[in-house]
Amino acid sequence: MSFMPLFKVIEKQRGWVKFQIDSFNHFLDYGIQSIIDEIGTVSLNPEIGDHQLRFGKVHIGRPSIKEADGSTRQIFPNEARLRNLTYAAPVYVDITPIINGAHEKPERVHIGNLPIMVGSSLCSTHGLTSRELARNGEDMNDPGGYFIVNGTERVLVLIEEIASNKPIFEKEGDTISVRINSERSG
Repeated sequence: MSFMPLFKVIEKQRGWVKFQIDSFNHFLDYGIQSIIDEIGTVSLNPEIGDHQLRFGKVHIGRPSIKEADGSTRQIFPNEARLRNLTYAAPVYVDITPIINGAHEKPERVHIGNLPIMVGSSLCSTHGLTSRELARNGEDMNDPGGYFIVNGTERVLVLIEEIASNKPIFEKEGDTISVRINSERSG
């Protein structure tokens, strides 16, 4: 089998960006919450008493913009491109103040905005039909897998780099080989 047909098989079966979108969706579903769970509780200045903040559930909204009149509305990727905006969604965390051991009422706090990957589960285009995409000015053949920051499409490029001066073990059948990519410091 020559190189090009194999190339086409991979493209047809899996696509070139699905792994990027799957990885970002996993980050949305599990990664952000696990980071917040790892932080858990933060103690504030002990000079003013026993004050803590306990971080709870993370909530991520849909991509939206705040207009000049103060209103907030959903945005699609193409509008972000045309208006030089960042295609992002608000991130909220339920925070419970603990004052001298007493748990106060939890509050949902906006902690920032997260750029949303085009084509991900939170993207405004997710699940739309070709007709709905066209009605919203979107390309039905856009594979996604990138971000829009200040109107510019940005992609994360994954590269594999061999670790210098570290052994790399490879097993093929019953044979184990060790390879070291030697490099001077600096």
